Amino acid sequence: MSEPTAEPSLIQQRIALQRRKNFALYTIVFSTVLLAGWAVAIALDPSAVYRWISLVVFGAGVGVGIFELRRARRAIGEFEGRHGSRAGLQD
Repeated sequence: MSEPTAEPSLIQQRIALQRRKNFALYTIVFSTVLLAGWAVAIALDPSAVYRWISLVVFGAGVGVGIFELRRARRAIGEFEGRHGSRAGLQD
């Protein structure tokens, strides 16, 4: 006998969507800062392979962050379309 699962409240849904958006923004900012740092390090000494690998990894991090930000914004738009633009916000 299984219990029916309740849908999270609108506030909880909004918080989860905002968390996804904030994590994507954090990923973009963090990866951009480190990408810039490794670009400076490569400008000073381009012969080290690990620096180039780091540049690629953090460049990919920026790309993933942008992709996740777009997904989060789309999900927030769908949520607001279903429940209204102020749904889940606390005043």
